[in-house]
Amino acid sequence: MANLPFFWQAIVVALTIAGLMYLLFLGIMIYFAEEPVHHEVMWDETLEEGQAPVPAWWFWSGISAAIFALLYMTFYPSFGNYRGLFNNALLSESYVESQAKVDHDYYQELEKLEQSDIVTLQFNEDAMKLARNTFAQSCATCHADDAKGQTNFPDLTDQAWIWGGTPEQITHSIAEGRKAVMPAWGVVLGEEGVDNVAKYVKSIADNTYKEKEHTAGKAKYLQMCAGCHTPTMQGNPIFGAPNLGDSAWIYGGDLASIKQSIAKGRSGVMPAHKDRLTELQIKLLVAWLSRNN
Repeated sequence: MANLPFFWQAIVVALTIAGLMYLLFLGIMIYFAEEPVHHEVMWDETLEEGQAPVPAWWFWSGISAAIFALLYMTFYPSFGNYRGLFNNALLSESYVESQAKVDHDYYQELEKLEQSDIVTLQFNEDAMKLARNTFAQSCATCHADDAKGQTNFPDLTDQAWIWGGTPEQITHSIAEGRKAVMPAWGVVLGEEGVDNVAKYVKSIADNTYKEKEHTAGKAKYLQMCAGCHTPTMQGNPIFGAPNLGDSAWIYGGDLASIKQSIAKGRSGVMPAHKDRLTELQIKLLVAWLSRNN
């Protein structure tokens, strides 16, 4: 039942009255049509062109339709904003009851989800469906529809959480956002130093480390990089320093990309979503994203 502005209500009323008047006029024209006029045979010596009145049942059908329309508009909402005689007794009560039931079920389900822990939510198919919808609307642009990320945006389906993969850490990342800065070491290390460190890092990630070949790079790494990424390259979620010993590269894991990261530095920003998403939406996302942890 639309609550139409006066202009559109007037349009609806005018169209309705015009339709009924036309229907009545059509019925009268049919009923009082002239007697048939006979003409000469025109085709095939048997077909005669003439003017025969429309059957009387057309007239009564039109009148019946008009009467039905008037009765319908009297008892049901169909004439502008007029709600009809049955409105309060039937439709309004039914609508209010139906809306109240929907609201009750909706808020009851919300309360149930809000009180559930992360593990319980992960086994709730409806909750995970809501989480996927929220992810598609708010996160997929950067992290891709399947959450596997893309260049410059991390894969969220593996266990390589740069800022930590506990529910609390993921919640913080979504709600408050993150800002990571990898300083540029090109000037400090020089071209040869960048090359040595890049080859050493890649050798660890690819498990191709050779003592004799990568000693120089290892020494520079321990001197310049271990403070954030740790001596074993396992990374440090406190600084947002990623694990360099796995294959989860954000900016590319080929030698050229690693050298560029070292020489030019990197910066990444995850915007805060606490003002865009509700606490329940963030909680559902955390449950969905951490289901593989």
